[in-house]
Amino acid sequence: MDRHARQMKVAGIGPAGQARLAGASVEVRLRGLAADVATRYLAGAGVGRLLVPEERLAATARSIDPLVRAELGSTADDDRADGYDLRDPSARAVARGARAALLALSASVRGPA
Repeated sequence: MDRHARQMKVAGIGPAGQARLAGASVEVRLRGLAADVATRYLAGAGVGRLLVPEERLAATARSIDPLVRAELGSTADDDRADGYDLRDPSARAVARGARAALLALSASVRGPA
């Protein structure tokens, strides 16, 4: 069974959306836990190329999906928790990483306007 068969059944993704994800390139411009969460979401979804700020994140992405081209090249410059009223810094970082990944996935599935 295809690794992404389940998400291809989601309305709005389908095989065409999954193909766009596989062809997408996403830059992770976060640090710390937020970068880790975003990298894991993006690799798990099947994004084809990830630019990450640390080799450990590239290794994480490759361990999740060996087909992901994870490369160094991003400049991590953002660890804020925009728009979230979460008291715990770790919770803010997780929320920020998840939000960044989901926004990138959404844009990749939609494809060119």
